[in-house]
Amino acid sequence: MAAMPVAIVILFLMLAPMPASAQNERVDYVVAELEKSGFPRAVAEGLFADERVKMYPPREVAPRTIDWDKIIASLVAPQSVQRGEKFHSQYQEILDKAQKDFGVDKTAIVGLLRLESDFGRNTGDYVVFNVFYTSMMRAEEEKRWKWFAENLIALAQYCKKGGYDCLDVRGSYGGALGPAQFLPKSAELFGADGDGNGVIDLTHPLDAIYSAANFLVEHGWHEDQMAALGKYYGSANGYPRAVMAYAEALRKSLGMTPPPPAPESNNSDSNSRVIGRTN
Repeated sequence: MAAMPVAIVILFLMLAPMPASAQNERVDYVVAELEKSGFPRAVAEGLFADERVKMYPPREVAPRTIDWDKIIASLVAPQSVQRGEKFHSQYQEILDKAQKDFGVDKTAIVGLLRLESDFGRNTGDYVVFNVFYTSMMRAEEEKRWKWFAENLIALAQYCKKGGYDCLDVRGSYGGALGPAQFLPKSAELFGADGDGNGVIDLTHPLDAIYSAANFLVEHGWHEDQMAALGKYYGSANGYPRAVMAYAEALRKSLGMTPPPPAPESNNSDSNSRVIGRTN
């Protein structure tokens, strides 16, 4: 997902909540930051007063080792690659545009979306506001709870700009949104408007495609593709290799040749890439 350290993902499942005084301090911090960004204070406070706000119950999650070789074997199986062919056919126009505008191999974008959410099939059903609210309340270190708070703030801003109900936005247990599994803070910084309607909707494949491409470019795709993919996931262990294996299998299935090296970025390209960001 773009982009969260893997160890943080399950934090909200494991820790006990802070005392009430600390909880109030943290809510006050979010409310104050939202007010600074233009939210009426009553609206910001109303988010936390909503009856749908709740903390997810803690539960232990056993550490696991990811078998990337097994995952890659499943990814490049014929049935899996066929789903990529279908997605490529359905969204070829925007994939071609993203490849042209950002210089990111479109088959790598398809591979990323296959691995992140199976093209939007598995985006999660957790209330994202409650994910970050729970994590913020349970985190012990100031740096960590403020990281969750910043995602709460970014989520509220994303919902305000898009006209979404903040307590109805669903995502993964780590708080990631849509087919590209973007965290709210990453959406604020790297979200891009793929369909040109002036609104970034991370649940829409066109915006997800464009946002993923923008994130990769902003994290060094033109210098080191594997490193950029590692930053997208939050860990370089296996993920970049899996995305590239799927991209190669898809190219072979479609009879495509590998794309030429991406052009060097320049000032005009950089300016075009930030158009449509949520900030």
